[in-house]
Amino acid sequence: MPRVTLTYFLDVLSSWCLIAEDALARVRREFGDRLVYEWRIGALRDRLNYTPEQLGWYYKRTHSLTGTMLNNAWLEGTEDGPKWADLAAEGARSLGCVDDRVRLALARAAMIEGKHVGRREVAVETAAQAGGIAAEALERAMDDPQTAARIRASSDEMASYRATMRPTFVVRNPIDDLTVLCGCWRYDVLAQAVRTSLADIDAYAAFTSKNPGPPGVV
Repeated sequence: MPRVTLTYFLDVLSSWCLIAEDALARVRREFGDRLVYEWRIGALRDRLNYTPEQLGWYYKRTHSLTGTMLNNAWLEGTEDGPKWADLAAEGARSLGCVDDRVRLALARAAMIEGKHVGRREVAVETAAQAGGIAAEALERAMDDPQTAARIRASSDEMASYRATMRPTFVVRNPIDDLTVLCGCWRYDVLAQAVRTSLADIDAYAAFTSKNPGPPGVV
C-alpha cells in the first residue's frame, strides 16, 4: 500500500518544536504504517544571543498561545545555544539511536526541567543516559566532522524549501505531491496535510486498478 513520507526538521532546543511534539505523536498514531517518518536537524545557530530575561518573555508568549509554560533556566547567558544538544542528538543517531528518545530527552531536560543543556557536559550526560550509550563514544561521535557535516546538510535541505521556522514538516507522496508546513505546531494542520496526501494516492490507485493505462503511462 502506498505511503506518505513525513520529514520533520527541528532544532533540539527550539521551543516550538517541543510544543509540536504532541501533535506529531498524535499524527503518527493516527496514520500508523501509512506514514514513513524521519526527523532531521534544521539547526538554528550555535548561540541564541538571548538573555535569560528575553527568553523568558518569549516563553511567556508561547504560553499565551499554547497553555504550556517552558523553563528558561537552562539558558545561562547570551553565549548559550543549541549547538551541543544538536550535536549530541545527531551523534547518538550515528550510534544507533535513530528514534526520538535522545532528542526528546535533551529538549525536555532543558525546557521542562531547566537543566543547563547548553553546556557540552550536560548535553553529553543527558543524551548518553537517554540512549543507553557510553558517554565517551558519544563524545567521539559529536567530535566527528561527519556529524557536523550531516547537520549542515540537513539544515541546507530545510533551507532549500525556503523554510525559515522550526518546526518545519515536509509531507511528500509517491506521485510527488509536496506540502511544506513551516512553523506548524497544530495537529489539525499537520493531520490534514497527511490525510490529503494519502487521499490523492489512494484515488490514483483506485483509478488505475480499473483503468489500466496505455503503454508508456506511469
